[in-house]
This record gives sequence, structure tokens and C-alpha cells, in this order.
Amino acid sequence: MSSLWILQDMYNAMNDAPIYHVILEVFLAVLVVWLVFRKSYNPLESQELTEAEKEEIIKEWVPDPLVENVPENHPALTPKLINGKAYISQYDSPPVGKYIQIDGCNCLNVATHNFLGLVENKEIEETAIKCLQKYGVGSCGPRGFYGTVDVHLDLEEKLAKFVNMEEAVVYSYGFSTVASAIPAYSKRADIIF
Repeated sequence: MSSLWILQDMYNAMNDAPIYHVILEVFLAVLVVWLVFRKSYNPLESQELTEAEKEEIIKEWVPDPLVENVPENHPALTPKLINGKAYISQYDSPPVGKYIQIDGCNCLNVATHNFLGLVENKEIEETAIKCLQKYGVGSCGPRGFYGTVDVHLDLEEKLAKFVNMEEAVVYSYGFSTVASAIPAYSKRADIIF
């Protein structure tokens, strides 16, 4: 029933439309059909090169260099040499802190991530070395990559005690918490903090 109504409606629209409108629509429909079915490349229209033309093209071809010539005074050819750790002053032992030695010159290290000055703390350095020896080095330490390690469990236990709860769960980043923990452990009336 609906298809009959659609066909009748189309017929009425064609009868009511001005002639220039119908001609334009027919022209556009023919253009679309022509664009869909025409070939953009006709192999019969291409001309084969003669051997002489091929040889001439090969002789004229000059390859571009893969790498541009580097000037002798380019900074990449004379890298700065950074010796050891950054240090506070020349009198400190061990030498660590906000200054760094570059090519024998003492410089203020403005590119450091040592905002809290933790590099100068010997106890933190020793603890970091022990952690490296026990757990190794990686780009990160989430359970999904390395599995559950004792430090994960210790942190969860300390967090649970801190917030006066039975247990706590540590996630690598906020998105995984939102995607899995909140729907798994909560219901509509729960208050999450």
C-alpha cells in the first residue's frame, strides 16, 4: 500500500513541477549514470614508447640525493657531552642537584624533572636502585603488563587503611577505572568517592 502511495506521490510531483525543473533533474540523473559507468582510463588510447624514447628518458633521469649534504659545522655533528648526574655545587659529594656539567662548563639545568629535589636524597636513590634490581626496568608497571607484584598489594593495603575500608583496588589510569571498576563494584544508590 505504501509503495503505491509513494509512486502516486512521485507522479503528482512530476505533473506539478515546472518543465525546466524536470529537464534539470533528468539531465542530472543522466550525468550521474554517465559518471558511474564511464572509464577514467582507456588502455587503447595510450601510446607505446619507442625504444629510442625510452633510452632518452633513461639518459635524462638524474636521481635526487637520498640525504642532503650536511655542512661541517652542523650542530648534530658536534653533540654536547653531558657528564654524570646533575649536581648542586662543585663542593657537593655526591654531585647531584640543579646544576649540570656540559662540555666541562657548569650550567643551570632548566630542563630537569627534579622539581621536588628528590635526586639529591641518597635514601630515595638507594631505594630506587633496590627496586630496579628486584623488579627490572619497564615503561610502566601496571598489572595488565607485568601481573600482580607485592608492591601492588602493599599499596592497596595502605590505601585501604588510609580510607578506612576493607580493601582497595589500584588501576593504572582513570579510564580503566571508569570502564571496569565502577560498573563492577557499584549500584545505582552507591556513593563513590
